[in-house]
Amino acid sequence: MSIDADRIIAIRTDKIVYRNGDTVLKVFDPAYSTADIFNEALNQARIEETGFPVPKIMDIQKLDGKWAIRREYAQGITLERLMLEKPENRESYLDRFTDVQREIFSLQARQLNRQKYKLAQRIGRASLPEEKRERLLERLFALPDGHATLHGDFIPSNLVLGREGGYCVLDWTHVTEGNEHEDVARTYLQLLRRFDESTADQYLALYLGKTGDRRGDVLEWMALAAVALLVLCRPSERGFYLKKLDQYMP
Repeated sequence: MSIDADRIIAIRTDKIVYRNGDTVLKVFDPAYSTADIFNEALNQARIEETGFPVPKIMDIQKLDGKWAIRREYAQGITLERLMLEKPENRESYLDRFTDVQREIFSLQARQLNRQKYKLAQRIGRASLPEEKRERLLERLFALPDGHATLHGDFIPSNLVLGREGGYCVLDWTHVTEGNEHEDVARTYLQLLRRFDESTADQYLALYLGKTGDRRGDVLEWMALAAVALLVLCRPSERGFYLKKLDQYMP
């Protein structure tokens, strides 16, 4: 079958996302791991089974010789767009954002990959000195485990708000089970890069105010969050995450 789409929504290094009416096609490059593609769809199906609002996976198919995941189109507006268009409402948007993230943490999803296993893989793939990788692994396995459901890429562009108060969350590629403070650290770093320090700090203050957790609980995961993002980031973002890694693990 060939790709039949109305327009391109997003272009990534190894995939292109198209809209086709009420559906979305995520089309992967031929070199992309077939196992990872099917695992991504499986992960989202596991979240869907919890009843949490996600766009439903419709099928996986080959289009023009490339694997593609087809899902429902999420009607609404992303929180990122709202934050950019109405910065005066930033606190209320971040308040909603933290509520949704905490709801994700509480989900009882089945058979998710373990956070520490995925992070250890990322550390192994990172282009870093061997001594630095060893120190990161030591820190990883010294930190407490957890049983929260972690989105892995919880940023405002992945939260879509509907017109009647509903919402859904996109992109469950990196979902795992583990300690929620690493997921919070990952969100903090991405807000810092995409927006500014004030926005990132406001997000973290709102989250900590709701949970009663200590800032240090999140900071001790910051270097691990930075290396996870370093492995996945675009070349233009690499300098930022290297700087943050050195800041939190000199």
